[in-house]
Amino acid sequence: MATAVRSTPVMAARPVMQTVSASKASPLAASKATVFGARVAPVALARASGRTALSVVARDAAWAPGSEAPAHLDGSLAGDFGFDPLGLGKDPETLAWYRQAEIVHCRFAMLGVAGILLPDLLAKTGFSWAGAGVPWYEAGEFSYFAPTGAIFVSQLLLMGWAEARRWLDIKNPGSVNKDPIFGSSLPDGVVGYPGGIFDPMGYASKGGMEKQQLKEIKNGRLAMMAMLGFYAQHQVCEGTPVDQWFAHLADPWNTTVLSNMSDVFVWDWAAPSSTLSALAPLAATAGKP
Repeated sequence: MATAVRSTPVMAARPVMQTVSASKASPLAASKATVFGARVAPVALARASGRTALSVVARDAAWAPGSEAPAHLDGSLAGDFGFDPLGLGKDPETLAWYRQAEIVHCRFAMLGVAGILLPDLLAKTGFSWAGAGVPWYEAGEFSYFAPTGAIFVSQLLLMGWAEARRWLDIKNPGSVNKDPIFGSSLPDGVVGYPGGIFDPMGYASKGGMEKQQLKEIKNGRLAMMAMLGFYAQHQVCEGTPVDQWFAHLADPWNTTVLSNMSDVFVWDWAAPSSTLSALAPLAATAGKP
């Protein structure tokens, strides 16, 4: 008969029992390993001639309480909530690339949301400049200080330069830390977080880097969802997001998501939507020969 000493799991996770052969294990040998892709909490293995039971701990997926996080998401990445239902990040190199892609998309989305909302708010509060009041979906048609084509080509060259160096840093970390023109250098650090002039508040040196990384990834994901909302809003309703916000504040009960979906919901009970009105005769004759 096998004997074992069960340890108390040290992680906030659901224990899963697995059995492994440990005929040669020392009675007091403590280990922290991986068994079948799951973390094993430190246990004391008793000498046994047969089988020894281990307390195997799998990390819970925070995005879906009660489910287990994939083995390749161990919580080391900022904002890792165990979400990868398709298993796209099983390969370590692919996972690292996805993380860098997410960071860049988050930063562009945050800049995009700010670039849509802030100029519109300033224009509506009385500030004036060239292009003030131009909605975001017509910004590409506005004539700025230079022809649109020239601005596009200049942006393409500048962004291409920056993105090429960022890609080289992902492939070979630290290889582009020195500026080839001015000679200034960036400190060694984590890929995607260059520090130096890109960390003017000195968060990395203050020891709050992990907290800031988590805040950035959370706000970036929220900004990406906001951009999707802006695209959908533009297709459904007229005006900018600020216009829709002001309209809702002026009449909060009658200017909502439901009121803008009147073809689906009966919002004005005195005058049902045309779609429901067309369905009414069919409903009245249902079941009749």
